[in-house]
Amino acid sequence: MIGRNMEWTQLTAFAQDTSANATLGIVWGRRRVGKSLLLEALVAEHGGFYHHAIRGSSAEALRALGEDIGRYLAFPAPVPFETWEQAMTTLLSLGRDRETLVVVDEFPYLLEHTPALESILQRLYGPTQSTRLGNRTRLILCGSAISVMSQLLTGTAPLRGRASLDLRVAPFDFRVARDLHGIADFPTAMATYAVIGGVAAYAREMSANDLPTSAADFDRWICQRILSPAAPLLGEIDLLFSEDPTMSKARKLNVYHAVLAAIADGHHSWSAICNAVKTQGSSLNPVMNTLVASELVDRLLDPLRKNRPVYHPRDPLLRFHYAIIRRRQPQWARATTNTPALWATMAPTFRSRILGPCFEAMARDWTTHFASPHTLGGTPNHVGTSVLAGTVEQELDVVVAADDGGDEPEQRTVRALGEAKVAETLTLTHVHRLEVARTRIGPRANHAKLLLFGDTFDAAVQAAAARRDDLELIDHTRLYEGS
Repeated sequence: MIGRNMEWTQLTAFAQDTSANATLGIVWGRRRVGKSLLLEALVAEHGGFYHHAIRGSSAEALRALGEDIGRYLAFPAPVPFETWEQAMTTLLSLGRDRETLVVVDEFPYLLEHTPALESILQRLYGPTQSTRLGNRTRLILCGSAISVMSQLLTGTAPLRGRASLDLRVAPFDFRVARDLHGIADFPTAMATYAVIGGVAAYAREMSANDLPTSAADFDRWICQRILSPAAPLLGEIDLLFSEDPTMSKARKLNVYHAVLAAIADGHHSWSAICNAVKTQGSSLNPVMNTLVASELVDRLLDPLRKNRPVYHPRDPLLRFHYAIIRRRQPQWARATTNTPALWATMAPTFRSRILGPCFEAMARDWTTHFASPHTLGGTPNHVGTSVLAGTVEQELDVVVAADDGGDEPEQRTVRALGEAKVAETLTLTHVHRLEVARTRIGPRANHAKLLLFGDTFDAAVQAAAARRDDLELIDHTRLYEGS
């Protein structure tokens, strides 16, 4: 198991909890990241009961649960449940004699037909309820519907205050993804991450454990494992929409697709997205809020200015789907298409719309999680992008600000400014652009470090970095292995 030490430690501690009363845990995260694998391994390690809920009617779901419990208890027949309160009471009784791990996977499927299930569990987990007291069931509710699972313990939700574990299982970052993919070559690792990101199943079952080993092998892989009519990943995004209960019930689903396509096409500001979709902001607000809540879109706050967020696809495959697959989907899906030739025509789009934005996101991720305070000139309290307004707008790929301005971004000290370029030699011209930006921001950026992210630096830039304390060069090796 790669990259899940923290999650495994938390789950093990929950399963081994020796408290005298029943406990509740929530495990959630987007599809294909390996939640079920973790929980099935946990049940195998500690014993207990695992049930994967089915998507159907209440009667079907009760019958399926009764069959699984009957098998677990070695009964000659399924347990006949008439109500969900009866079913949940039976689940909690499994830990009557000893600590017993109980997992209900895809819990949101049950909420679709029985919304009252949250309130039923709230009552069963009441402080004085016999179903909780003297009962050592360790119940885990797991689900992939982000907008549902993320709200189970918030605000006035019935289960708020009842759970002792709230574990989000996220896709791997680009460093762990490289370990998962097993790719030694940094540019190939980066290009692969730009397509399938850090979702475990995309690198395993859904691509037949076949990943590129070098730059020369990348085109073969993408044509065979991503863009082939037989490739599961060709239709993955459409399937994700249909599987998520919030998205599958959304009105005017075409608008959601249009927003994601606009973002993938490089329209990141609110005004640019509205203009691309040709819809007023008031109409797009609920659409964008749903996309953000479902973790399909990231809303990044500007470290330097208030109320200037930008929007990016949360998952690299989303960007790839809308920029590459969706534009030519009928052709990709046709068995007679010359896929390598069609892919060759998309190479410029891949570099500009996929590889470039992904590399910028990796640069921000590195700055946030891996860069040392010495590199940044301090702690990266706020990391994002910004646009300097004026006669000529200047976009900044990486901006690092301190927390000394509080809720007033315009007053924050700027720690670092960065530019990220892929497949391009970085020169003193790039350094000069950052110096101009530093001057334009004013006194609060006087001591800001300058960060250049890229794979190739000319001799003049390397010489400048060797003699200057304010200039840092981050190549692929440093991005993946250094600080």
